[in-house]
Amino acid sequence: MSGPADRDLASRPLAAAMALTAAIFVAEVAGGWWSGSLALIADATHVAVDLLGLSLSFFAARLARLPADPKRTYGYRRVEVLAALGNGVVLMLATGFILREAWSRWVFPTPVAARPMLAVAVLGLCANLASAAILWRGGRTNINVRGALLHVLSDAAGSLGAIAAAIAILTLNWLEADALASALICVGIVLTAYWLLRDSVHILLEGTPAHLDLEEVRAALAGLDGVREVHDVHLWSLTQGQEAMSGHLVVADPRRACDALEAGKALLAERFGLTHVTLQVEPEGAE
Repeated sequence: MSGPADRDLASRPLAAAMALTAAIFVAEVAGGWWSGSLALIADATHVAVDLLGLSLSFFAARLARLPADPKRTYGYRRVEVLAALGNGVVLMLATGFILREAWSRWVFPTPVAARPMLAVAVLGLCANLASAAILWRGGRTNINVRGALLHVLSDAAGSLGAIAAAIAILTLNWLEADALASALICVGIVLTAYWLLRDSVHILLEGTPAHLDLEEVRAALAGLDGVREVHDVHLWSLTQGQEAMSGHLVVADPRRACDALEAGKALLAERFGLTHVTLQVEPEGAE
């Protein structure tokens, strides 16, 4: 697991990305109101939720430094999971309102000031790309920063949609392009919300991490010298990227229980990256 120094390194690019994303949100809300562009408002909604996600990632890195206590034996690592669940629900609700307005504008096209819309969308794209560049290095080694990077890249895609709509309005006078871009941005929002809800619910239900195979872990432990059986194996995530495991090892010779325990922990750490492990060793034939 990462130490305080690693979390400090992760929080710095997150803080910079938060500042840029906040500026994008303000610019798109103001630009959407000024130009009358629903696409900018839709993208601003996406940016707002992503800003919450970035804030969550930042404060999660800070909260992770707090020690566990008798009431919270795992500390505060699952705060980000709960917030992700809430973000997913809010995203779904916001998408419904945007789609309803997009349909109304598709049926009854509304005039849009395309030039201000284009300027704000280009500004948003540049700021998103700058945020992505800041987060890119940390995203290769820190899963928390990697999640923030995906949010920023999805915002960049939304800005591209708004740019395309503005160009279509300027060149073709196709007012419906604003509604169409809004609907397409909503598709991206729904996908993000689905991933947030799916992953957060899976973690809260203590599901097996997607990159680990329970039967493969069980078979690897069963193959250790002196181990006769492996049972009551459980794999779960404290939060994304921080997995834990517990299980029982049945050994033929109780005198080699310590050897089996050490071999099991070493195997799990080296082969599966599991370091938060609780193994119980039992003699063969015990109830």
